[in-house]
Amino acid sequence: MAWWGIVLIVLAVLCVICAVTGWLLVDFAVRKKSKIFMDNSKIKKMEITAANPGTYPEIEKVYDDYPLDERAKLMKGEMDLDDDHKEFWTQNIFGQKLRAYYYEHSLDTHKYIILVHGYGNSAAMASRMYNAPEMCARGYNILLPDLLAHGSSEGEFVSMGYKDKYTVLAWIKYILEIDPDASIALMGVSMGAATVMVTSGEDLPDNVKCIVEDCGFTNAYDQFAYVIKSKHIPAFPFVNLLELFAKLRTGVSFKRDCSPIDCVPKCKKPMFFVHGAEDDFVPTFMVHPLYDACITEKEKLIVPDATHARSNKFHPEIYWPAVWGFIEKYI
Repeated sequence: MAWWGIVLIVLAVLCVICAVTGWLLVDFAVRKKSKIFMDNSKIKKMEITAANPGTYPEIEKVYDDYPLDERAKLMKGEMDLDDDHKEFWTQNIFGQKLRAYYYEHSLDTHKYIILVHGYGNSAAMASRMYNAPEMCARGYNILLPDLLAHGSSEGEFVSMGYKDKYTVLAWIKYILEIDPDASIALMGVSMGAATVMVTSGEDLPDNVKCIVEDCGFTNAYDQFAYVIKSKHIPAFPFVNLLELFAKLRTGVSFKRDCSPIDCVPKCKKPMFFVHGAEDDFVPTFMVHPLYDACITEKEKLIVPDATHARSNKFHPEIYWPAVWGFIEKYI
């Protein structure tokens, strides 16, 4: 066989390997029905530790606010809440059905918070993490959407905040249809924070008064690269393949579309940036360029000792007065 024939065979084999790898990476990272996405190592550790306390002390230390078996079921969508909430349904511009939990204050209030959960979680999880009934008792109606491909909302692929902005916009529209006098705060954690930041770049109605982002990333591409490198795996070519095949399969570019750092400069609403000082998942350093890029009224809080999406648990005495103080300046 001629040398060029061997070269062609080698190139063909490499292309097949890259295609298979890229396809599997998309399944791993953002496909809802993927067993890997739904049944990740953290959930397994929760289940094991719930049955055998002390097996993974780091899990017990971080997730000590309610039973680990309950948290694991919530993360996998196997458990619903039994508190006093309603379920609302709407759809986005793509025709996908969207579910939200709604906690209605007993008084006739026009104050609302749309609280957006993070990657791999759900409205139920966000309700537990942030104690939605207690937030409601402060005088707010609390709406917690299931983002695309999460909870009971439709969608096969997680969009890392990009298409999720249409989820948030759909719920803003829904609220204004039932209450034209509504004053709304947007609040998100982790990927939910990225979602509200991406949404902040849109032409939002005057009813949206302020935004709180808690530990959001600068750019989904950079976030995936950071996570991969933290596992001692080179970002190239894996993140490049993920980007390419995500674009082919979902129509979303993690580098260009899922980029809060490019959206916050367009924001016209006051924004509060919160991040845990010990966050090693969405690294703390990401909050600083986000804050610097925002040109509207803004505040920043770095919570000591706090790991990812746990600022409200590590130091509630710092977190909640700061968050409520910011929101109540505008609502």
